[in-house]
Amino acid sequence: MTIPNAKYPAQQAELLQNCVAATIDLALNMKQLHWNIRGPKFKSIHEFLDIIIDHARLATDEMAERMATLGQPAIGQRGSLPESSLASLPDEFVTDERVIALGTSALEQTIATLRDAREKLADLDAVTEDLVIGMLADLEKDLWMLSSHAM
Repeated sequence: MTIPNAKYPAQQAELLQNCVAATIDLALNMKQLHWNIRGPKFKSIHEFLDIIIDHARLATDEMAERMATLGQPAIGQRGSLPESSLASLPDEFVTDERVIALGTSALEQTIATLRDAREKLADLDAVTEDLVIGMLADLEKDLWMLSSHAM
């Protein structure tokens, strides 16, 4: 089956694969922070990190399914993905203020990856571009909400 107007499915899939890897890494990093946060803002940030994780996982799933729709396989196993572009997180308890900084940075980097893909997709396929735009809307709102916890 060929998708109408999908003239460049391999290029679209390559861009989406970068986004899939970025959102997998975002979900993993946010879960690491979720488990290890400590401080007076624990409850609100701990619970909000689950929302970000849900958004990242949904984005991963939607983009990987779009790749399959385009006839291209998605790669989602951590060992098969390129090394994460996100900063390495400490394997220890982290203060709530540091969680905000680390989480904000991870979101900014992930958003930059998706924005780069969106820009390139604009010339390839409006449907795929629109999918990425929807993911950006959620993640950018998450960035605003997480950063609002900073002092």
